[in-house]
Amino acid sequence: MLHKNSSILFSVSVLSASLCLSACQKQNDDAEQSVSTPKVAQVKPKPVPFEFTANVDNIPVQLPACEGNNCPEFQVQRLKSNYAFIDQQVDAAIIATLRDNLDLTMTNPAASELVASEPQTTDLRQQVQQYAKAFLALDQELKKMNANPQISFHVQPKILRKQDHLVTVQLNSDSFLGGAHGAAAQQYLMFDLKHQQQLHLNDILLPDRRNALLKQLHQQFAQWVEAQKLADNVQEYEDAWPFKLTNNFYLSSQGLVLQYAEYEIGPYVVGMPSFTIPYAQLKGILKPEYLPKPEITQTKTASKVQHST
Repeated sequence: MLHKNSSILFSVSVLSASLCLSACQKQNDDAEQSVSTPKVAQVKPKPVPFEFTANVDNIPVQLPACEGNNCPEFQVQRLKSNYAFIDQQVDAAIIATLRDNLDLTMTNPAASELVASEPQTTDLRQQVQQYAKAFLALDQELKKMNANPQISFHVQPKILRKQDHLVTVQLNSDSFLGGAHGAAAQQYLMFDLKHQQQLHLNDILLPDRRNALLKQLHQQFAQWVEAQKLADNVQEYEDAWPFKLTNNFYLSSQGLVLQYAEYEIGPYVVGMPSFTIPYAQLKGILKPEYLPKPEITQTKTASKVQHST
């Protein structure tokens, strides 16, 4: 009887120990699981500051069917970006380019009257079509005079530079409307995405520093006249081609670039001169926010040295 009770007691003890060990093992497994699989925090992607995207699209115009080597060429492109204010300013510059090149009041009154007779519109496509009609009227007039040149006109914007919140658009145009040679132009439009506005030259200059910029620019102009041997001396050249400060500019990686048009400060043979004033010479002239930010050098320590006292 005693032996039987001892066996029962031993079995109960073994069963109790097994249950305890099983419970402890479960707790340990749960603890290890909680330690080995920590919760991973979801990292949200950082938004791109002043993200800028743009495409260049052709503006469709109606041109007559033509075959041969003297068919007129007319193409105008526009910018389509994710900033409406930029598109509007570029569109306005395109219309100004068309007006400056195809205002045919003196050379072709009939074509000019054709533009004036069209109803006024603010739609870019319709305005471009009106100038295309004047362009085609000029082509017909030239052919009536037995002049058979292939006249052409092209306008194309492109993104020249994007730096932080600043975007520069370059508007290129070229044309041949008869005569001895064609014409070309480059216009630069700078935009501030932060304040959503176009930047003009005075916007990037410190107050009352326009004359200081003019002095820097004139030094490069004088060196250019001498290097190109355009005259016996600079004053003689300026008597024929007076020097002036242009408002056609942009900020490059090297400095402030000032671009001149054909015939603006020189004869056709010099083309479209441009001058770059390095940023080092623009301190105290440009507003600080338009000067390059100084590079921050980060020193990485490979190991830490502990000093004992």
